[in-house]
This record gives sequence, structure tokens and C-alpha cells, in this order.
Amino acid sequence: MPQKDKKLKTNQMMKVQIGNFGIIEIGHKTEMGRVSQIIEMGNKRRFAKGLENLTLDKILRKQDFWEFVIARNTQFMRELKIESSENNENMGLFKSSDSEDLKQGIDSDFSELKFYKTVKGEIQYSGLMKKFPHLIKSQRGKYGGTWAELYILLKIASMLDKDLEVAIYDVFIKSQILQHRDNGGDSFKKLNLAIEKYIPSS
Repeated sequence: MPQKDKKLKTNQMMKVQIGNFGIIEIGHKTEMGRVSQIIEMGNKRRFAKGLENLTLDKILRKQDFWEFVIARNTQFMRELKIESSENNENMGLFKSSDSEDLKQGIDSDFSELKFYKTVKGEIQYSGLMKKFPHLIKSQRGKYGGTWAELYILLKIASMLDKDLEVAIYDVFIKSQILQHRDNGGDSFKKLNLAIEKYIPSS
């Protein structure tokens, strides 16, 4: 998702209904969502199934989670390089085979995880998180908390509850909610502002 919406000037928050699970907030430009909302949805379903809660701390300590983050980062960086290569090709700086070579793929390197692993096999994640702020980050202020991009949100959902995972896939893939957002551009933003202006807050 390196190519961001060029029409929207600010990171407007979009509220998205996930089946009958609830609502999550997604940033228009960052395409990052609030992790606590996914955790809450998943744990409600886990409680109903007689399973113990799965906290964000427990998820972030799992090596499998960080292997996914690293793999997603590999893909993310490859897409950026392909985009840069194609732009340079258009300017006559590189030949077309450069971007084709990048599309063949690059294997992810998980070797650095050993430096963050405890004797119990858990990951000390605070340092790792700082390496991937475009994928997962904690912040303060109005939109404080932990935020993650859609791939990471889907990974967290899959670790919590499979029904929740399927519901999120349904919204963002089948319903193409982000594509509709892109097509709407500034008009979508103006509609949101108009709604906020004329509907009284509760």
C-alpha cells in the first residue's frame, strides 16, 4: 500500500462496520486502524466460545507475528522500489528489466528476531516496533494507542478469531471499501464534513 490517496490532504478517519462485530476506525491516507478495536472484537467472540482473552502484549510477544510483519515489510519495500524503478524508467534512467527483476520477489530475512528473543522464546517487541512505524506503531494524543495497517490488522484478527478474520476480509476485499474511498476522493471528504455539520452530536 505504498501509493497513498493523493486527493485527501489530511488523514480523515473513516469508520467501517465489520459484520456484526462492531466498528473500526481507518485513516484515509495512512490506511491504519486502531488495534484495540480489533482486540476487543476478537475477545468478545473468544469469551463467547469459552476461550481466554488474548491481549495485545501476548500477540506482540509471538515470533509468528513478527515474521509476518517482516514479510509484509519486505513486500512493502519491494513495491516502493518497483514504483521508483518504473518512474526512473519513464525518465530514461533505468531499463525495463530493473522493475521486472524486483517483481520476482525478495526473500524475507527473519534472522534479526533472534536478538529480540528471550530464553522463553518470547519476543521483546518494543525495539522491533520502532523499525516498522509504517506498519504498526503506538502514539499519544487525540488518536493515541496502537495503530496498524490493514495487513497487520488482518494478522491480529486471525490470531484472535477466525470468524472475525473472515468478516474483515469480506469488508476490505469483497466490498472493496478502500477502492470506493479512493474513487470518492475529495467528494467523500466533503460529504463527511457536511454530515458532521448538520447532524448534532450526541
